[in-house]
Amino acid sequence: MAKTGYTEDELFQIAKSCYDKLVLHCQTLEVSGFWAEAAKVMRQRSSEVLDLYIQSVLMKLAMTFDEILGSQLRFIATIPCGNPLEIKNEMDIDREFVDKVDKAFKMPPILIQLCSWYDKEKHDNVTQYFVDEVLNILQCMAYLNISVNSEKINEFLERYYNRISYYILDKTAQEHTYYIAHKIKNSEIVCDIDLIRRENEAAKMKVVVPQKTDPVQKHVDSAPKYAPDVEWIDTEKEKETGDSGNAVLIAPEETEEERRIRLKEKRKQVLEEQKRKRAEREKQREENRRLREEKKKQEEEQAREAFLEVKERIKERELAEAKMQEERVKVLVDELNGLVGLSNVKEEIRSLINLIKIRKLRARANMPELEMSYHMVFTGSPGTGKTTVARLVAKIYKELGILSEGNLIETDRSGLVAGYVGQTAIKVHEIVEQAIGGILFIDEAYSLVNPDVPNDFGMEAVDTLVKLMEDHRDNLVIIVAGYTEEMKRFLKSNSGLISRFNKFIDFPDYSTEELVEIMETMAEDKELELDDGAKAAVLELLNKKAAAEWETFGNARGIRNLFEKLVMNQANRLVQLEEPPSKEDLSRITKEDVII
Repeated sequence: MAKTGYTEDELFQIAKSCYDKLVLHCQTLEVSGFWAEAAKVMRQRSSEVLDLYIQSVLMKLAMTFDEILGSQLRFIATIPCGNPLEIKNEMDIDREFVDKVDKAFKMPPILIQLCSWYDKEKHDNVTQYFVDEVLNILQCMAYLNISVNSEKINEFLERYYNRISYYILDKTAQEHTYYIAHKIKNSEIVCDIDLIRRENEAAKMKVVVPQKTDPVQKHVDSAPKYAPDVEWIDTEKEKETGDSGNAVLIAPEETEEERRIRLKEKRKQVLEEQKRKRAEREKQREENRRLREEKKKQEEEQAREAFLEVKERIKERELAEAKMQEERVKVLVDELNGLVGLSNVKEEIRSLINLIKIRKLRARANMPELEMSYHMVFTGSPGTGKTTVARLVAKIYKELGILSEGNLIETDRSGLVAGYVGQTAIKVHEIVEQAIGGILFIDEAYSLVNPDVPNDFGMEAVDTLVKLMEDHRDNLVIIVAGYTEEMKRFLKSNSGLISRFNKFIDFPDYSTEELVEIMETMAEDKELELDDGAKAAVLELLNKKAAAEWETFGNARGIRNLFEKLVMNQANRLVQLEEPPSKEDLSRITKEDVII
């Protein structure tokens, strides 16, 4: 494989153009009915099978490199229309993934087989073009790495071509060898089928037939020594009786000069006849070629129209899905904005959502990926809405494609740390397995580290968590929560924590006015209403609390306890009425109920 001066963008564009041609070939198979039987068995469109085949061959080639570049992974993920192998710009190539690629690569190349059957029936050469375009795409990806070992690439291309050359009809072993050798040494990524065919035809035109096998000379040498022009000479008896039974065939004598002239003329006639027949054959071949080209052009036009129609449907579907996703994200953001207070928290989450959207747009444009950690630290007092916000973040991450499930698993020290040696790691693994695809929310995470207790198993839990965060970094987000100062000490306990948790969101305590607003929301959920007197009484009650009382009040948790007390007070009041309470009485909490 010769080195070239192509830029990365040019290689992407060339490969995309070759892929579009492959899709057109697939459409040709579908339009002409050759895909019908395969579709019944595989239950897939030909383009879906094409995507899996292209990705498996490209990934097989990539595995021959000492290092797989991010640009090559992006190439494999974006050149096909779909991404069946779920290739990412950054990924670990584990045993399971290698087996998955091998399985796809070793499957019979059904598309190439169908192309060869198509060629046999239609007298076409689609298979050659199909294989040439696949090889072009392989070369494009190889050129992305300028340090790649050319011998390894050449060896892979030769092995791959030898594997599928069986399906290319009407080609000798010598022609196969010449083609792949030419493909490897050519520094340009072009369609080599037409170029090699022209070279072969030019070579054939230069062949000179030896004189001793000249068919014209052979015909002349076998000519009779007497001219075919003869005359009937009647005998004397025939003239008298009219009987021609004694007539004889008399050949006139021929001189050497006459024989030479006759043979020269005969040779001229034979040459002209052969020239005429060659012209007729060439004319017929040209007519057949024209008819094939017209038919092929017509089929390609039909396939292109079908392809554009499919492409348009895919585009419309993607736009519709994107719009629906945007609407679902908006609903979740509106729910976040509907929470009482937390203005800085809302701003932080909105900024995070915007960053994720821009990151995805950059990936689609083949731009370098922005490094980003989705793990977060929530700091603040209990009851400030940390769990509620974490649950909304999990759902938003799912809609944005960061997480597959969007569930939230809550735990604390008791759910992670065991009392015996070897048990802690098992508990951590179990809780992480439940959270994969969503968010693991660890409340009061600072309690995992207790330097005052010797042989505490909390550090084992932290070390295990750090490892599992790396193992499942593509489908697991961990949020740790607790008091601000305690969380700072916790993150310093393990060097792996501070590098993974770089997003801090502070949840401030609610003001008394915000707590009253939270109580109103709680009441509305129960079809209850606080009248103005009740709200004023609750606000006054909160404002009279001493600083020591606030330390144990618990923000929203404390206001929930207070609300439940008011509901109980309402019930005690209503049962003392002489008349049964009306629906309005049942749905209103008054100042009388604000008694502690």
